[in-house]
Amino acid sequence: MEYKFIEDKDIIEFAEKHLHLSYSTEKEVGDFFRELKNIKNINFLEFIEKMEIELNNNRKHDTMKFLKIIREYRNPIMSKAMNKVKNLTNSIKIKGITVDVPKNLEGDTLTLTWTIKSAEDIEKIVDHLNKKKEDIKDLITTIKCGG
Repeated sequence: MEYKFIEDKDIIEFAEKHLHLSYSTEKEVGDFFRELKNIKNINFLEFIEKMEIELNNNRKHDTMKFLKIIREYRNPIMSKAMNKVKNLTNSIKIKGITVDVPKNLEGDTLTLTWTIKSAEDIEKIVDHLNKKKEDIKDLITTIKCGG
C-alpha cells in the first residue's frame, strides 16, 4: 500500500502489519508522529515502547485502539471531557430517548429526543429524566465549559 502522509518506514511497517487506515486516519497518524518527532523529539518506536501498546491481531479493533491512544496522548483534556460526556450521555439514554451533544463540545446546548409510542412511554421517560436530573445538569455544565 502506498501512503501519502506517512514517510517513516517504521510507521509504514507497523501500519501494514497491524492497522487499517483510511485516508483521514492515515493523515492523522502521519501528522501526529511528525509533530511528536519535531516537537518532543520522540520517534515512532520510542512512542510504541513508552505507551506499551498491545495489539490483538484484529486490524479493525487494533486501529480503533491505536487511534484512541494517540488521540488521548495528543489531546488529554478533550479526551477526558469526551469520556465524561459519553458516560453522562449513556447514563441518560434509555429506549425512547436519544441524547445529542455538540461535536467537540463546541456549543452550549444538548438535544434530548423522545420517541413515544404509547401513554406508558410518557410516564416511563418522564420518570427516568427526573431520576437523571443531576446527570443532565452535569452534562449541560460540561458542554458549556467545553469539558
